[in-house]
Amino acid sequence: MAGIYIHIPFCNSKCAYCGFYSIPSFKLKKLFLEALKAEIVSRKDYLQDKAVNTIYFGGGTPSLFSINEISDVLHLINRHYPITPNAEITLEANPDTLSLEYLKALRQLGVNRLSIGIQSFFDNDLKYLSRRHDSQHARHCIDWAKQAGFDNISIDLIYGLPSSDAEQWNKNLDIFFAYSLPHLSAYALTLEPNAILTKQIELGKVPPINEDDTLRDYEILCQRAAENGYLHYEISNFCKRGMHSKHNASYWFGTPYIGFGPSAHSFNGASRQWNVSSVERYCEAFVAASRHCEEERRSNPGKELQYLDCFVPRNDAKRVQEPVIEKEQLSPEQQYDEYVMLRLRTHWGIDLKWLKREMGERFSTYCEQHAQPLIAEGRLSQTREFLYLTDEQMLFTDGVAEELFWGN
Repeated sequence: MAGIYIHIPFCNSKCAYCGFYSIPSFKLKKLFLEALKAEIVSRKDYLQDKAVNTIYFGGGTPSLFSINEISDVLHLINRHYPITPNAEITLEANPDTLSLEYLKALRQLGVNRLSIGIQSFFDNDLKYLSRRHDSQHARHCIDWAKQAGFDNISIDLIYGLPSSDAEQWNKNLDIFFAYSLPHLSAYALTLEPNAILTKQIELGKVPPINEDDTLRDYEILCQRAAENGYLHYEISNFCKRGMHSKHNASYWFGTPYIGFGPSAHSFNGASRQWNVSSVERYCEAFVAASRHCEEERRSNPGKELQYLDCFVPRNDAKRVQEPVIEKEQLSPEQQYDEYVMLRLRTHWGIDLKWLKREMGERFSTYCEQHAQPLIAEGRLSQTREFLYLTDEQMLFTDGVAEELFWGN
C-alpha cells in the first residue's frame, strides 16, 4: 500500500503560531495548479504501481480551492495511480472557508474524511491565535459536516494557551466529546522559529507560554480521552476504536508515500525527497519542465525521456545552488533511527520481532540492549516484544528516542 499527499500552500492570512509553509497570496494560484498537475503526471512511476489507499489534501488551506479544482486534481490522480476502491480521502479545512453547500459538494466528490482546524471553541483563544473564525462558526461547521454526510470527522484543538486555563480547556473538551466525533488531534502550543507569535512574545506584545500549564492541559486531555473511550494512538492524536488516520499512520509505519506541491516530502522505503519551499520556484520549475518535455516529445517521438531531465537550467548561480527537488538516500542505520523515532510516537511502539525480521538481528539486539536502562529508570515500557511509551512518558519521546539511536 502507499499514500499520496497534496500540499496546498495558500491561506487567507498567516496564523500567528503556524510554522508550516504557506503564503497569504493567490496571485500564483492558476500557475500552481498547472505545476501541480505536471508533477502528478510526471512522477507516476515513483510508487512503482503500489496500490494507493490514502489521499490527503493538506496545507495551507485546501478548502480555499473550489470543488472543480479539487475534482480536477482527484480525477488526474485516479487516471495515473492505482487507487483502492475504499481509499481514505482527507481534506483539511479552516472554518472561515466552509459552508454547507461546499461540504455537500465535497462529499459527493468522494472526499470521505474531513479535518477541521477548530483550535478552540472560545473566542479569546481564537483571538490569541489570530484565527479568522469565531466560536459560533466553528460549531456550525461541525453541524454542517454531519449534515453533508461526513461520518469520519476530525478536529484540531490547541492546548497550553496563555489565553486559557484548566477550566476553559475542560470546557473545550466537553464540547468535543458532546459531538461524539471519531477523531481528535490536540497539539501543545509551541513556538516555531519564524512564526509571528514567537516575535510577538519576544516583544512582550502577548503573554508567553507556561510549560506547567501545558503539562497540566496534557494530563487533563489524556485522562478525559481515556474516560470517554478514545484511544491515545499517537502523541497528538486520539480516536474511537478503528478510526485512526490511516494516512498519518502510514508515516509512522514506514509506508511509501508521494508528496506533491512546494515543501512536500516523499518516501519510498530507502530514500526520501522533498520539494523546494517556494511556490514561485516550484511553479517556475515544474511548468517549464512540463512544457519543455512536450517540445522534446514532439521533436523526438521515439526518444526515452526522463521527466527530471527536462528541468531547464537558469543563468542564475543561486538557483543552480538551490535545487527544486532534494533527495537523501538513507543508510540502514538511518532507517533504524527513523523507525525508532516514529514508532515511539505511537501506542503501537517498537516491534522487536519486526526489527529482527526486516532489518536484521544486529538492530533488534542493539535496540533491546539500549532499552534496558530506560525501562529500569521508568522512562520506557515493555510488553513481550514491544517497546512503547505510556501517556506520561510520551511527553519525553525525543529524549528516549535519542537514547536508542544507532551509535549513541
